[in-house]
Amino acid sequence: MPSISERIKTLVEENIEVDGQALDVPDDLNISLADAGVSSLDIVALAKRIAQDFDMEFSAEDCVKLGSLKAVAEALGSRSA
Repeated sequence: MPSISERIKTLVEENIEVDGQALDVPDDLNISLADAGVSSLDIVALAKRIAQDFDMEFSAEDCVKLGSLKAVAEALGSRSA
């Protein structure tokens, strides 16, 4: 089974584009969606996908507040533990 980080990276790569290009997510997930130019609508959509995929409450505010995808993965890991 893929790790939380791998699942997050796959969700982003399959669902997020910036200027018509897939977002290149580093393996360490050390990237901020807002700083990478991801629109607020895409962040909302991604948060919904994360909530569905991980079967837990997760909002766009969580994505923004946590800052990086690495922090998102760590938060999801602590919630599922």
